[in-house]
Amino acid sequence: MANKEQILDKIARNMSQRSLSVERVGETVEVTKAGGAGDVLVVSYKEKSVQSPMGGVSDQISPFLGIGIAGAGSILIKGAAGENSIAAIFDDSDALELLHECSGFANDVEVEEGDTTNQLARIRGQADVIGLGE
Repeated sequence: MANKEQILDKIARNMSQRSLSVERVGETVEVTKAGGAGDVLVVSYKEKSVQSPMGGVSDQISPFLGIGIAGAGSILIKGAAGENSIAAIFDDSDALELLHECSGFANDVEVEEGDTTNQLARIRGQADVIGLGE
């Protein structure tokens, strides 16, 4: 989706407004958990990998087509090093606040192990949520 920068900017801004330690680094948002010994969760936007024409119109041609779960990528939350389970990643309220923020978009939310690229969970996006395509 063409607005991945805006999605990441919005996540960073909203988490910062909740008084959490947030830093926008390149194409990621890094959130430091207060209760997790300073562990850092990394949020990124994972492009949908579907080949055209079945994947729809390129966002370079029309950024307004593909908005919603039909053409959107996923928001990826990656655990810190050593955090290889859902319980280890979401071990404090800061991490749960981040999950809540990321789930407020129409995009799927993926949770990935800290040490590998193994996917622990995929929470399906909803086309009718507030913030559709934002």
